Amino acid sequence: MTRPAPTTSCPEFRRGQMTRRQLLRVGGLGCLGLSLPGLLRAQDAPRPSSRRRARAVIFLHQFGGPSHVDSFDMKPHAADGFRGEFRPVSTNLPGVQICEHLPRMARVMDKVTLVRSVQHNMRNHNSATYYSLTGHAPPLDDIRLRDSLDLFPAYGSFVDRLAPTRGGMPTFVAYPHVLRDGSITPGQTASFLGRMHSPLLITQDPNHPDFRLPELSLPANLSPDRLENRRQAMRLIDQQTQVLETSPLARGINSYYDRALTMLTSPRLRQAFDLSSEPTSLRDRYGRTTYGQGCLLARRLVEAGARFVNVYFAASIGGRNTNGGWDTHGFDNSPVFPLLRDYLLPYTDQTLPTSCANAGLLSL
Repeated sequence: MTRPAPTTSCPEFRRGQMTRRQLLRVGGLGCLGLSLPGLLRAQDAPRPSSRRRARAVIFLHQFGGPSHVDSFDMKPHAADGFRGEFRPVSTNLPGVQICEHLPRMARVMDKVTLVRSVQHNMRNHNSATYYSLTGHAPPLDDIRLRDSLDLFPAYGSFVDRLAPTRGGMPTFVAYPHVLRDGSITPGQTASFLGRMHSPLLITQDPNHPDFRLPELSLPANLSPDRLENRRQAMRLIDQQTQVLETSPLARGINSYYDRALTMLTSPRLRQAFDLSSEPTSLRDRYGRTTYGQGCLLARRLVEAGARFVNVYFAASIGGRNTNGGWDTHGFDNSPVFPLLRDYLLPYTDQTLPTSCANAGLLSL
């Protein structure tokens, strides 16, 4: 008498088999009163879509690289030589501890996505920074890595290429430094996408009392109407000389110039840069520093319609010229890492929690 073939050889059954993880869930849920039939019914029930798309991105780039074992991944039980000298403290997110010098941050960790799986093997700042600004590994790990059209554009340039803003607002804004380690670090511009997709670059200090954008200010004797007449005249000249049809570079320059002139007459952009319109108490909460006011400006730009803002943390702090921001190996890092303790971590602890409360969720 022959026996029927095991049902496990049936493809339809194998596709419906539960994984070991699911079986463990069933065992655990049974203790809570949810049986296997109930779990299966819950799995088959229609689920509301939870996928959300980001309306805008504020990229707070920490040049030089914060030490993860001294900030958000303390490793308190690691051996000497693998953990830092600071103590961990608990946060409002159960099971997550961060550095003792980030007490305000500890109170908002439930609004933070802490990603610990991102890593690279770069040993040079230009290579590592290019990787972080573009998401693409550099062709070589070398401090002499130079920007070229063979390298990839910044994230914000892709956003500007695929989903540009309208009405005179820039899609992509970057400030207040140009990152460099010897030479200018690649990955800060649009590269082969064309200069019309490069960021609106601001190199003035948002914390300065006279912060404004002279490059976006019209001369006193030039009205918006006269400016528009000049633009129309330039277009006519370009058409007559056929420059736009014969030179891709000229087309890029013309497009970039045209967008710059549009921004000159944009009330929304001028209002976004007017930090004096913010309450004094809120500006104080962000911190009266280049970084703090830069984060406030990023929030205002996003509210005005910008879609990608790079805020570079890289210059002097508290009167101490760190040059490389979080690149602290040239300073006295013993016995208690004074630059981290007295400047870098306190600046972070003032600015990030305020940004989290006023601009949305954070991913670290």
